[in-house]
Amino acid sequence: MKSAAEFKSFYDSELLPSLNILEEDRKKLVNGGFKWAAIGLIPFAISLAINKGNVIEASWFVLFAGVILCGGLYLILNLRKIKEIKDRFKNEVIAKMVKAIDPSLQYQASGHIASYDYHKSKLYLQDINRYKGDDLVMGRVGQTAIRFSELLTEMETTKTDSKGNKSKQITTIFKGLFFVGDFNKNFKGETIVLPDTAESIFGSIGTMFQKWNFQRDQLVKLEDVEFEKAFAVYSNDQIEARYILSTSLMQRILQFKAKTKKGMRMSFIGNEVFIAVPLSENLFEAPFFSSMAKYERIEGFNKYLVLFIGIVEDLNLNTRIWTKE
Repeated sequence: MKSAAEFKSFYDSELLPSLNILEEDRKKLVNGGFKWAAIGLIPFAISLAINKGNVIEASWFVLFAGVILCGGLYLILNLRKIKEIKDRFKNEVIAKMVKAIDPSLQYQASGHIASYDYHKSKLYLQDINRYKGDDLVMGRVGQTAIRFSELLTEMETTKTDSKGNKSKQITTIFKGLFFVGDFNKNFKGETIVLPDTAESIFGSIGTMFQKWNFQRDQLVKLEDVEFEKAFAVYSNDQIEARYILSTSLMQRILQFKAKTKKGMRMSFIGNEVFIAVPLSENLFEAPFFSSMAKYERIEGFNKYLVLFIGIVEDLNLNTRIWTKE
């Protein structure tokens, strides 16, 4: 599906029948929650009666506590049903969307990129002790093996204040979509492409700050001025880095960055390319308190699927310039 019209036709014929059924089940659960919340109004009504209808003297705490407790209890008792609906949304809607883009691809709602791939990429060097993800898409696009998923990596630490009280602090290291693709070459070195915040803020002086990144290998200076403004490149093999980042590939990377509108990172290690695109929202998740069938939401999910599956074409990964050694 290349056009908006094609996706709208697919949505109407293939997705909407399933979405309508899911939406009916969602509404039943939500309406049940409202009924339970209404039960929580009873103590407040009694309070009103005692105070002869005087709203000011009635206990507002009773009102809010009753509604929240009853509504909350309903949600707790129905967590399994809510999860079932959300799982069905992924298996009946998201899975169909993946297959419609490329029938050779597989979708695993509970799968995710392995921590081995995350660490191998060297895109984020910070320590982490919390790692999770979902919505794994994997398979081949043409000759290129790919896999990507949502990931969330975090560092949880315990802090103790002056009084000895302990509290947990969770720092998010990466949240977004993480992509791994076959580059059909065993790289001898490691080349890392990071957002160039230093140069974009400080101009040419930013190069000095780039060189002071002691966690990384040598800074690689490239001739593409636009690319240099957008990215800082580090590698332990300067010649190979320049060979990988050809003029054509640099332009393709810039075009892909423009599509994402995010501060993406890339690396070329082993025989693979790794791409991380930070996102604030949780993708491919069915809402509970708003319509699951809303076209704009489903279309938004599809755009991200097309974007990441399209990396193969965007970066021209099916063109076999090298052969693996």
